[in-house]
Amino acid sequence: MMDVIERVVDADSFFELRPGFGKEIVTGYAHIDGRPVGIVANQPRQRAGAIFPDAAEKAAEFIWKSDAFNIPLLYLCDTPGFMAGSSVEKEGILEKGKKFIYATSSATVPKQSVIVRKAYGAGVYAMSGPAYDPESTIALPSGEIAIMGPEAAINAVYANKLADIDDPEERAEVEQELRQEYREDIDVHRMASEVVIDEIVPPSTLREELERRFEFYETVEKDLPDKKHGTIL
Repeated sequence: MMDVIERVVDADSFFELRPGFGKEIVTGYAHIDGRPVGIVANQPRQRAGAIFPDAAEKAAEFIWKSDAFNIPLLYLCDTPGFMAGSSVEKEGILEKGKKFIYATSSATVPKQSVIVRKAYGAGVYAMSGPAYDPESTIALPSGEIAIMGPEAAINAVYANKLADIDDPEERAEVEQELRQEYREDIDVHRMASEVVIDEIVPPSTLREELERRFEFYETVEKDLPDKKHGTIL
């Protein structure tokens, strides 16, 4: 993800905050075409970009800070969603994850969301996906938006059907067909055709697309509620 960030921001302008904490999410400030932006990006090199409690807390604080100082936000999404399990529940994933989603939904500054690759589960809400009406949601051709990834979905939905097939080769063939159908259903081209996302852009033009969008929304006036910033205890 650091490579993606370096390619869309002005040269040598990215300043990362709290790099040693909640490493599954990258937060920092940069300039795009001379304009300051706050960046919230999943880091798939750290536990596949799953959102853990520390990362959720880090992101929420950063979003509130950026909103308080009227700094537009850029979300770069590549996450399988919030981590689940007894250990992260003990660490407060429900409370901290809720704060992350609340911070995103209540931020009043312009928000641009880029679906870089996977956007699964509640992670797409936290990363300012279409549900919370960001100024725009754009995707790279590699993007996917779904409740879960193909492997997990097939195992969850079709486990009994696959278990009833005795022949291993036939079972593998059916599983592959189901996986392909699921991938076609969550493909960003279908999402774009149904106006779930605003546009699909190739990586080579992502920076120019963001420049134009941040410039346009810089002067757009919106009827916004008062800023509401939570606290981290």
